[in-house]
Amino acid sequence: MCARVADVSRFRAVPLLGLLFALSTLARDARAQVAPDPAWTATVEQLVHDAALGDQVSVSVLDAATGTVLFAHQPALALNPASNQKLVTAAAALARLGPEFRMRTALYGRVEGDGVATLVLRGLGDPSLRQSDLVELARDLADHGVRRVGEIVVDASYFDGQLLPPAFEQQPGEIAPFRAATGAVSVDANAYVLRVLPGASPGAAARVRLDGAGYFALDSTVSTSEGGAPSIVATQRDAGGRMQLVLRGSIPSGITGVSYRRRIENPLAWAGHLLRDALGAAGIRAGDAVRVGPAPPDVAVLAQHASEPLSEVVSAMGKQSDNFVAEMVFRVLGAQRHAPGRVEDSVAAVGDVLREAGVDPAGVRVINGSGLFRGNQIATGDLARLLSWVYQNPGIRDEYLAHLAIGGVDGTLASRFRDLPHPRVVRAKTGTLDNAIALSGYVLAPQAGRAVVFSVIANGVTGRHGPARGLCDGIAGTIATHLWAEPARR
Repeated sequence: MCARVADVSRFRAVPLLGLLFALSTLARDARAQVAPDPAWTATVEQLVHDAALGDQVSVSVLDAATGTVLFAHQPALALNPASNQKLVTAAAALARLGPEFRMRTALYGRVEGDGVATLVLRGLGDPSLRQSDLVELARDLADHGVRRVGEIVVDASYFDGQLLPPAFEQQPGEIAPFRAATGAVSVDANAYVLRVLPGASPGAAARVRLDGAGYFALDSTVSTSEGGAPSIVATQRDAGGRMQLVLRGSIPSGITGVSYRRRIENPLAWAGHLLRDALGAAGIRAGDAVRVGPAPPDVAVLAQHASEPLSEVVSAMGKQSDNFVAEMVFRVLGAQRHAPGRVEDSVAAVGDVLREAGVDPAGVRVINGSGLFRGNQIATGDLARLLSWVYQNPGIRDEYLAHLAIGGVDGTLASRFRDLPHPRVVRAKTGTLDNAIALSGYVLAPQAGRAVVFSVIANGVTGRHGPARGLCDGIAGTIATHLWAEPARR
């Protein structure tokens, strides 16, 4: 069993069930008192004990509407929150930027006759920008009579020049999309699709399909084989304004092809080549020159695109744990505070919100916006306090709750919390790294406007993800059971 001592940094347990019952009746009887319930304390102690995860476990449970601490186990112990860091990023973004905030991307230039000598693609950090949006921008340009474009300039000066988010250098060889770079102009989450198709007959060279093909310096010797399985090795390297892509291997005839999705090395240059393709699809001839730099002075807006509201954009962070969206929103926070946005500005913007929520930023280490890799640190006591503050803020509460995964229904919690006494009452964010498991969010109560905040973070759990997740789910499930059993007891 976990020992209870006076030092809350080691362990503190506050009887929960009596507090929950008292809080539910407080509106009806202002003189209601909290009745101790040692059974609840024993239940949670047993959950922590049975998980046997060691001393790097922190648990905090608060009444959402008041911030009253209901249960705490090492609440001041700062740990790596993994993707629970996205909870901090989303709260700061909704509080500082507003749920209705939109990120814009536009084309700028001077139209002379039917041409634009220098066409500028300028972005303000939209993480949801797609190739289809560039096509719409190009069509708008064509509708205004533009038929020729000279050079394309990508203006990403809304952010500083740091493309790789902090801590991402800890896994330098990773080319999967989850480690994508960021840029004020970013398309398709800065990940490209490499599609390899067999040639006309065995022995023929395979075909390679790439969007924004002008960005790639392709070297492929992939051949078409008579049978067998595809065997393709691809290596890539940044080469300044282009990316060297080397392909070796074989692909059998008779199949429709294979596709691989990988991170792009230089998203700014690639965006320029994607725009060039979009212009061509809209019937606009464009020169070969693509460069990255600031927009010339006194250029006019020729076409523009706006993202969905921030309240919808952050949904990918909470439900799907999208790292790219989190890092882009994190950078926008900084750029709105001070342009060009630096990571330091983003950290300061988050610190401002933490301070407003009653959390001392000095006790929280913010490295990036997604929680990937090592570096971020926060105690569950501080994270729960932030979640309670959000719940008490009517301007962002509904949007924040909506961006979280619903237990047993969607996102990263679709297969968890399916056996609760009432469906859809757990709204939370998962967190997973090799050495960290976390779950934080809310359990909604039967009474309107009432909820309980919980936060569980465990570090040092390499090879023990199952017990760590079991502890998270056990605590949230037990809270739900007690909350929804209360009406029957009254």
